[in-house]
Amino acid sequence: MPEDLPEEGRSLEQQITDRDSSFRVHVLLHGMEEPFREVFELRIFGELSFRQIGTIFGKTENWARVTYHRARLKLRERMEKTAP
Repeated sequence: MPEDLPEEGRSLEQQITDRDSSFRVHVLLHGMEEPFREVFELRIFGELSFRQIGTIFGKTENWARVTYHRARLKLRERMEKTAP
């Protein structure tokens, strides 16, 4: 089955909007400073726990939670500034 076809229950416009939004998030993340970008990506795309993220960085679970929260705020601010 071709990947270009809309999923059942979703219009082509919804898929395009979702793809555009997803691309926009990735572009904004690409410009985000470390460690915010990596912590956000590990949490959302890597589906790692805060404990695992803290371990990767040699930090605490709480550090990972705070850093993730700050990354979300930065991303939200940037999305609002670049809203079409």
